Parts: sequence; C-alpha cells; structure tokens
Amino acid sequence: MPLPSPSDLCWNVKFPPGQEWIEKTVRGAIETIWQRAQSTARAQLGDESLAVEIMEVAIQKAVNRLNNGAPLEPGEASLVLSRLYAQEVRRRRNGNRKLVFLGSSAELPAKPVQNQFSSVDSSLDLEVILHGIPSEVRLALLMRYSRTRWTEVAAILGTSEASIRVRCQRALKRIRQRLGINEHGK
Repeated sequence: MPLPSPSDLCWNVKFPPGQEWIEKTVRGAIETIWQRAQSTARAQLGDESLAVEIMEVAIQKAVNRLNNGAPLEPGEASLVLSRLYAQEVRRRRNGNRKLVFLGSSAELPAKPVQNQFSSVDSSLDLEVILHGIPSEVRLALLMRYSRTRWTEVAAILGTSEASIRVRCQRALKRIRQRLGINEHGK
C-alpha cells in the first residue's frame, strides 16, 4: 500500500472555521517534513507505514496549538510539527521498549523457578481427582497414604477391614481409569 501524500494526511483533521490559514500552514509544514518523518519512522520504529499514524497525531496537536496561539509562519509551523512528530515517535518507541523481550532462553537460570501456588494447585488437583468418591473412602485413602494400617482405618470408620480395603481398591481403579493409568502404573 503506497503511503499517502501530505495533503491526504489532513483528511480527518477538523480545521477551525474562519481560520483557513491554519490549514495552509499545516499543509506546508507537512510537505516540508514528510520525507524526514518517513525515514524517522523507519529508523526509530522499524516500520515506515507508522509514519502516517504518527503524523496524524502530530497534525491534530499542531492544529490545536495553532488554533489557541498566534499565527505562525510556515517555517515556524514546520518546527512545531516536527517537534510534535518527534515527541510522538519517542512516546511510541518508549511504549514498544516495554514490550520487547531481550535475550534468549540460554540466559534463563538453570534452576527451575518455584511455583508459589503449587500447594494450591495440588489441593485443587486432588479435589478434582477425588471428585465423586464418598467421603469415608477419601478419608481411608488419605489415611493409607499417611501409612495408617488397615485395621486402624477400619476401626476409625466403623467398618470391616475387608470392606474398606475393597472400596478403596475400586476407587483407585476408577481414578486410574480417569487419569489413563493402567494397573501397573504406566
């Protein structure tokens, strides 16, 4: 897409009525700095097509300044527009600088970063895994995990040892099926 001419850049600017000198002055200023503005956008931001957007912002600010101030000669208006354009380029460059990641993955620390939310993630994962399992079977599984004997688990739950053992085995089988793990843990 070809870049617009300097007069095309003024298409969306609202010039104040009764002050036609502003439009003439701004058009002259644009013609004076347009080539330099394109090369500045290419050099500073890496994209010449951004010159259009930046110039439109600078034009609007220049029109506002000329509308509120005394009339300027074309040379002075060119300086004002050039300064406003440079300010907008600087603002965008600084904004882009915050978004650029410098370096490579080789510069990352060799030690893995510790997740500060790993305990919360683990408890949520456990809740999802144990979803649908009766509370007494959950308690039995957790007690067995902490190396409590089957006889003690059965006594605490008030059931027989064989009953709670079978219920835990069935629950573990369902968990393995949901996780896609076979009987041998693979």
